[in-house]
Amino acid sequence: MTATTHRSAERRAIEAAAHRRGVRAVARYYAVGTWYVGLWFWAIALAVGALILWIMERNDDVSIEAVGGVAGSAKFFLFVMGIILPLMTIAVHVASGGTRRSYTHGLWIGATVSGLSFGLASALVKWGEWTLFRRAGWSTAPELGQLYGDGSQVGLVLLVEGTFCTVYYLAGMVIAAGFYGFGFLRGVGLVLVSLLPVVVTEVFLRSGFFGHALARVVGLDGTPVWLAVLGGLLGPVLAALLLRGVLRGVAIRPVEFAASASG
Repeated sequence: MTATTHRSAERRAIEAAAHRRGVRAVARYYAVGTWYVGLWFWAIALAVGALILWIMERNDDVSIEAVGGVAGSAKFFLFVMGIILPLMTIAVHVASGGTRRSYTHGLWIGATVSGLSFGLASALVKWGEWTLFRRAGWSTAPELGQLYGDGSQVGLVLLVEGTFCTVYYLAGMVIAAGFYGFGFLRGVGLVLVSLLPVVVTEVFLRSGFFGHALARVVGLDGTPVWLAVLGGLLGPVLAALLLRGVLRGVAIRPVEFAASASG
């Protein structure tokens, strides 16, 4: 009995160590890979923002919303990355001995780290814009409704933008897993389902794009900031659970993937 118990404990320890290695590998790949491409995104975004500001200044019609909208597009960049990267990695992970569980946990961590770090970058860019506009004597009041007042509220901007980036990244991953595992028609249906967590976050955090209008419709536009932030966090949680559910039902084809990649 003692020997059997010892072997079972060793097996569990080996499995746990393998799981941790798989999670770390996936999380590292997504965090590093996202920023590898993301550096180019931010370089282009800042260049576009500077060009917009230069054109508006020459026309004596400067708007912080037009310039700051570039930083707000980070969540859409992560949404696209969430669709692309899983299609490149899911079969490779399983073929190398990983499990769906370790892959899912790695995706959760990778999306969270990437989302929060991109949220931090967005907050710093918005703070820089606010500082520049204030010193130049231009209006810093946003034209679109949103949860935070302006870029000076760095902590709140970080929470809002980090949550947005995370939920959009996870939603993109759900779409990728759906098309990979269930084909085109059911994948299209899953697109609509994957956007539900995004809508939840947009409504609670009152995004300037369409969330503020939806919040007014459902009567959440007057929600206190602390409650709105908590409600917004429901989106990433729902997206993470949805991703786990989809990946559990995905039929992974590492052999076909390897054949197509080598061909």
